[in-house]
Amino acid sequence: MNTVNSAGELKLLVPTYNGRAYASQVEKGALREYGTPYVPIVIREAAGIRIVLGSHDPDDKDAPDILVERRPKGWAIFLHPWGRADASGYVYFLDDGRSFLVKEFGRGAIELAEVHEELREVDGLK
Repeated sequence: MNTVNSAGELKLLVPTYNGRAYASQVEKGALREYGTPYVPIVIREAAGIRIVLGSHDPDDKDAPDILVERRPKGWAIFLHPWGRADASGYVYFLDDGRSFLVKEFGRGAIELAEVHEELREVDGLK
């Protein structure tokens, strides 16, 4: 169920993409390409917008989140893999079409993968 509450928060249940991890079952029609589990997220205004992943609690300090801010000539996106902890990195979209990834250092820093390399862990594949 997707709702907007009185605080202006948009609460969604997002389906899981099963197409890669269960390709043969999806092809046979035994499993939907997008389906269970449906995972909660909440989107709320927070000096831009904050998207809390895996929770409908906007104050969940353990849930990862993404903070999106408008800047004078583009967008800044802050990546927080551990809720409100330090960002692991930043993505910038400039209005002229350029984009940049800036990684932080230390615990939880972004790891760069090769171009077009798929991360099998995200699909639960060995």
